[in-house]
Amino acid sequence: MLIASIWMEKKLNFKKGGIRMSQLKLSAGLVIGLTALAALPVSAGTNTINVEPVEVVTGVAKAQLMVGVESWSGDNTYQIGNPVHWFDGTVDQGYFPFSELAFPLDIAMVTAQANVEFYDTWMFMGSVKKNVTDPDDQMIDKDWITDANPSQLDVYSNSNITDFDGYEFDFSVKYKFLQGENWSLDGGAGYLYQNWQYEASVVRQYSPSGLDGFDYLGDGRPAIRYTLEYNIPYFQVGGKVKLGNKVSLLSRLSYSPWVDAENVDQHMLRYKVNKGDLDGYSWMFKVEGQYDFSEHWFMTASYDYKQMKVDGTMRAEFANFYEYIYGVVPNHTVWEEIESVQHAMAITVGYHF
Repeated sequence: MLIASIWMEKKLNFKKGGIRMSQLKLSAGLVIGLTALAALPVSAGTNTINVEPVEVVTGVAKAQLMVGVESWSGDNTYQIGNPVHWFDGTVDQGYFPFSELAFPLDIAMVTAQANVEFYDTWMFMGSVKKNVTDPDDQMIDKDWITDANPSQLDVYSNSNITDFDGYEFDFSVKYKFLQGENWSLDGGAGYLYQNWQYEASVVRQYSPSGLDGFDYLGDGRPAIRYTLEYNIPYFQVGGKVKLGNKVSLLSRLSYSPWVDAENVDQHMLRYKVNKGDLDGYSWMFKVEGQYDFSEHWFMTASYDYKQMKVDGTMRAEFANFYEYIYGVVPNHTVWEEIESVQHAMAITVGYHF
């Protein structure tokens, strides 16, 4: 076919509109010939190679990186009370609580977060937070020790936080089960870990009810060290709404019935260590607004609320020298309840990949 086209070009060699008809026929012949050749299989020995089209897939994954700061408020509060199980097997049944300690959470945290989304359906998130300031608020310790009047506050003390360390890890996976042009709904699961460590020194202790022997001024020495850990696997539901080309609103609600908590309270001036092992539940809520400056850069502002409630037993372990005072080491267990209320306001800057 290619040779025939060239022969025809030599026979019919004239111009039309400034373009040689022979050139048009030659080009047409080349195209037809090459097309015919391309459609044939290429043989090499006994092997045949078929040319297949290559499918290019785009938009499979999207990612974000975010860094920011958070302003926290709230507290970690634990209470202990009856029943008390003593070392000799006796049990005291009475009121609850007879002691309460509230540790503040007025701190600033730095945050880093990564988000990855696959096929506009599966979403993975990981974040880490670390404190950059210590609490300014004081730790408050209250005791109710009058059996005849359990509501009477008998001992009150306030302590300065002299050392503090806190951090949080959060990981989750979500699936979009409903989505429209400008909105989506998702659900999934995650895991949250928190670790809070306090050291405090007493400013003043006294008796609001007027009992003798409880007035005490601190001398600056650390009086208490407290550590609280939370392990929280959770379920979550959430959604996203686009309010134009640049503004989006996101929210999520999380719940966990499997909160595990461990805490250690060292009363350093009394040579006493309390260790608690507790479980319970948690509610968490977050709302976030996002503004896209450009195709890649964006900023978010958010409010995050968390509440944990757990209970269990706390074991009080005294130093052995108490045997010389009381004749025995008065170890015992008490009932314990912890409630943590956490508020966080955050500003972050992020980058779309």
